[in-house]
Amino acid sequence: MIKRSIVILIVLSVFLAGTAAAETNDLGTIPPESSTIKLAAASSENTVDNGDGTFTYTQTVDESSTAPHYIQPASGGFEIYSWWNEDYGWNHTFDICNEPNMTIYSVQLVITAWDVDSDVEDGEFDHLTADGVDMNPVYLQGFNNQWSVTTFDINPALLTDDCALEIFMDIDMTHNSSFWATTLDKSELVVLYSYGNNRVPCEPSVEIEPSECVDTNDDLTVSITGPSPADPDGDNVTYTYRWFVDTGTGFLDDEFALGVDHTGNMVPAADTSTGQIWMVQVTPVDEYGAKGPFVQVAFNEIVEECGEIPGGEIPEFPTLALPIAAIIGLAFVFQRSRKE
Repeated sequence: MIKRSIVILIVLSVFLAGTAAAETNDLGTIPPESSTIKLAAASSENTVDNGDGTFTYTQTVDESSTAPHYIQPASGGFEIYSWWNEDYGWNHTFDICNEPNMTIYSVQLVITAWDVDSDVEDGEFDHLTADGVDMNPVYLQGFNNQWSVTTFDINPALLTDDCALEIFMDIDMTHNSSFWATTLDKSELVVLYSYGNNRVPCEPSVEIEPSECVDTNDDLTVSITGPSPADPDGDNVTYTYRWFVDTGTGFLDDEFALGVDHTGNMVPAADTSTGQIWMVQVTPVDEYGAKGPFVQVAFNEIVEECGEIPGGEIPEFPTLALPIAAIIGLAFVFQRSRKE
């Protein structure tokens, strides 16, 4: 009876250990069957006339796509649960990118992914680049065992140089063993453009407040300071604001990380916490919907109260130590000379 109890305890311990592991990484997680995650049709292209002089081009790449857009890697890939050593890439194209009189207003990459654990401590960092350049945000965003959609902003210049984008995903880049995994359903390139002589507005100049120390009583504000004129055609320009926050898991959209989507030029102090780092992306938009190059700037890490000395150390002490030691040394010399 005692031996049987011991065996039961061992089996129970193994089960509980496996359960704990499943809560902290993707080991033992069973991804959905391919038939249940088939959200998109085969690779496709589609152009929509928006009726306001602009057009939206969408190209979808998924597991059904073929060269030059996608070649199935030796391991990992679309609709396959892929780990840290199964990184892969694909291509998007926009063949008419250099047509005469075309103005590209914005370029975005919209990725649908499963089981992206980016919201937890020591979470999943799936790093995306376009032509080797970081996008915004830098990582996939999502929750455990759920579908998520991450929208990345891309500099249009990366597309217009050759009408193509080489996308690469470095999966779970902070680990070198099987810890986190994900699978992609589809990647969509979305290009907003028009024809005519309208030029995009100029990249804005901005200032942030506070520009140095930030504490929990400070509102985070960004102000437009230039240029003037804001648009080469003299069009009226407005600005959109996209806020990101780093709570220890890398910069994520504030709506995803905190459940609050700030769309204005200010984040109130009530929405911030000690240890967070905030970043804002400012995009100029002219009266016809043309988007110019965006600028982004990060605030300093938020502290409980400005003026506090981290760890109780006195930064000035090292600079005072030498003069004080020198004074004591001189006093000793003078005293010794006087005795002699």
